[in-house]
Amino acid sequence: MAGIGFRLRKILKKDSFFSVIKAYLYSAMISSGPWLITIVSLGALGIFQTKAVSLEESHVFSATVVYIFAFSLLVVGIIQMPLTRYLADLLFTKDLEMYLPTYIASLIVVGMTQVVIGFPFCFIISKWTFIYSLHTLILYLCISFIWIAMLFLSTAKDYLSITAAFVIGGTTSVALGFWCGKMWGSDGYMIGFTIGQVLIFLILSARIALEFPSLLPLNFDFMRYVKMYPSLIAIGFIYSLGIWLDKFVFWFNITGNKMGHFLFTSQIYDTPMFLAYLTVVPAMSLFLIRIETSFYYFYKDYYGAIVGKKSLDAIRDAKKKMVGSIKLSIERLIKIQGIFSFVCLLMAPYLIEPLSLDWTQLNILRVGIIAAFLHVMMLLLSVCLLYFEFRTEALILMTLFAVLNAVGSQLSIYMGAPYYGYGYLLATMISLFAGIVMLDYKVKKLEYITFVQQPMVTN
Repeated sequence: MAGIGFRLRKILKKDSFFSVIKAYLYSAMISSGPWLITIVSLGALGIFQTKAVSLEESHVFSATVVYIFAFSLLVVGIIQMPLTRYLADLLFTKDLEMYLPTYIASLIVVGMTQVVIGFPFCFIISKWTFIYSLHTLILYLCISFIWIAMLFLSTAKDYLSITAAFVIGGTTSVALGFWCGKMWGSDGYMIGFTIGQVLIFLILSARIALEFPSLLPLNFDFMRYVKMYPSLIAIGFIYSLGIWLDKFVFWFNITGNKMGHFLFTSQIYDTPMFLAYLTVVPAMSLFLIRIETSFYYFYKDYYGAIVGKKSLDAIRDAKKKMVGSIKLSIERLIKIQGIFSFVCLLMAPYLIEPLSLDWTQLNILRVGIIAAFLHVMMLLLSVCLLYFEFRTEALILMTLFAVLNAVGSQLSIYMGAPYYGYGYLLATMISLFAGIVMLDYKVKKLEYITFVQQPMVTN
């Protein structure tokens, strides 16, 4: 996302209060748009649903959308990192004409894969109506395509159209969901919600076509990167899996609630945890508009000094500035997100009545707010590891987090309700510490590692 971050930074240079607010609103929508709009849309529809459908049908609808997000992320996570690496190489060689052919080809690969996975669940296992099953499958494909589209739009110039896509699509999902739901119940809610998400996908796709026009044939060359970088496949998948493992543990346990024929959720755990994720939107905005872009400048200068065969002192000076930018980024993240998270912790008790939470969920919400904050910190470290090509260390970090999240969540269930959420918190704390140790160790030896990895040239 660094590419679009540079363009958002230009808004900040106008040095006015309105420009700062506008830049961070755009950043929030671009960095967190898909799940942010979905949570808001589901919340808005939830207010009206119980008037048109039963409480059970309302819960099945919400659970269906959550499952779609979870498993679309898991599958797309397999290809996400290699595809991102391929796009970065196209950007480096300025071969942007290959973007559109690659985008269409990636949609075909992801679409065919998701149909194979989603069809039996939607039409065979679920026992839903044909209309509900059909639109669930369409929504599953659409959300998967949106994840892919956002990868390609990371270098786009028109951030306004990306923001508009999510606002227009989210509003359409709520409006049509409400209107169709009044007439056709659960089927109508799924139809209306799906149409809004399809609209988001179409607007984003149109933006890609306009931003990167091309008449070249379909390009499946990115699949070569899937074979070249198996570690990136593992990193993307395990990271996505790690995010959802604590939810899976709570769903398929004594804390789970069966929704419909085969869906499970955990009402006591899901709501406070998803609310906790909303509190890190400022951190995601800051990451896009400030942190990654600032770091990239110094990162580029450091490797530019090496490629330019500058003196060792010049290389070390560039490294010092780059490390300083990482430390500054961490400090900014702690200050801004830390203050916001602290305010959310103080405000949490006042959300019990408006959101119909109980005191057990209040404790989960508080623990989740802290854990989500640490999770974003860990994300920053993992991005730095990947920038430096420390893929093995990034994979270890993601695996450690996933395992700890699953084991810790299971232990918290055994220990009882007062400990719910502490498994996720423990996983983020230990993984964050491990990430700091790994990054610090590797960066101290960065010059040696950089030169040793270069191919030997012989006459």
